[in-house]
Amino acid sequence: MRNKKLKKGKSSHIPEIILIFFVILTIAPIYIMIVTSLKDQNEIVTNFWGFSKAWSVISKYVVNSFIITPAICIGVIAVSVFAGYAFAKLELPAKEVLFTVVMMFQMIPIGLLLIPMYLNVLSMHLNDTYWGVILPGISAGSIVATVVSRSFFEGIPDSIFEAARIDGANEIRIVMRMVLPISLPIVGTIFLQTFFSKFNEFMWPFIVLSSDKMRTIPVGFNQLAGQYGLDYGLQMAAYCIVSIPLIALIVCTMKIYIGGATMGAVKE
Repeated sequence: MRNKKLKKGKSSHIPEIILIFFVILTIAPIYIMIVTSLKDQNEIVTNFWGFSKAWSVISKYVVNSFIITPAICIGVIAVSVFAGYAFAKLELPAKEVLFTVVMMFQMIPIGLLLIPMYLNVLSMHLNDTYWGVILPGISAGSIVATVVSRSFFEGIPDSIFEAARIDGANEIRIVMRMVLPISLPIVGTIFLQTFFSKFNEFMWPFIVLSSDKMRTIPVGFNQLAGQYGLDYGLQMAAYCIVSIPLIALIVCTMKIYIGGATMGAVKE
């Protein structure tokens, strides 16, 4: 018995060791990035010269990304919440058939749609504009978000919406006053997933945005690597600048993403 206890006591530190190992793996790239960003091409510098020069180079890319990405997120949330509510709670003709069609779009590789999408953008004269990225981004991101929203709304009792209809509320008012407040968990999830997916998207902005002033961060960084060669200090400083708002976004929305999972719970 005593030997078994000793063995358990020795093995109890293994999870902590594993966690520490993964924490080091997580922090090490960030530490290397920050330290390298303070270096000149030839030697380590003692000021933040690298950050000021990097900002002057990438500022237009940052502005473009923070215009396009939130716009896509708002559009995806609006489409998915209304569509998910309609598929879950409204009596629509051929509702299940329509939802099956939506599900089928998930099986189409995005590569097959690039040429038709680009031809549509050209026909509407939206190439090299924000809308040329925003509108296709909303349509592509709304498919999975609609499926997730529908699953969430199906778990809400119908009696809540029936009571609102009896009181004279129309469907738009129900969605705006009732559905959105109790769907903060799913809205937060959709927002974060869409934001990071579209923020890091390279292929479509690379195809549509041809001028340097319209490029997003991934496309701009790709050009930055080629333009400035092996200037790792400049590149790492740019990565640091871009990482700051993303980390702040995670910190600010994590409470909604995790803690909001119990909001709006109703027992029928």
